[in-house]
Amino acid sequence: MARQLKMGTISQEEFARLRRSIPAVTKQGVMDTYRISQHSWYKLRDGKPVKQNVIDRMRERYAAMA
Repeated sequence: MARQLKMGTISQEEFARLRRSIPAVTKQGVMDTYRISQHSWYKLRDGKPVKQNVIDRMRERYAAMA
């Protein structure tokens, strides 16, 4: 039986807050800041689901920067 991956999205407000803390929305900028791919960043921007562990990792990085 295949394991179901947990998926999630974030609100536009949360995305805007995260966006303000990133120096440049480039492949390297997103990876250096939040340790996620630019592809995942664009999916979050567009309100599409990504793996929950990607969201958790990004939130942890944001909290560590505060």
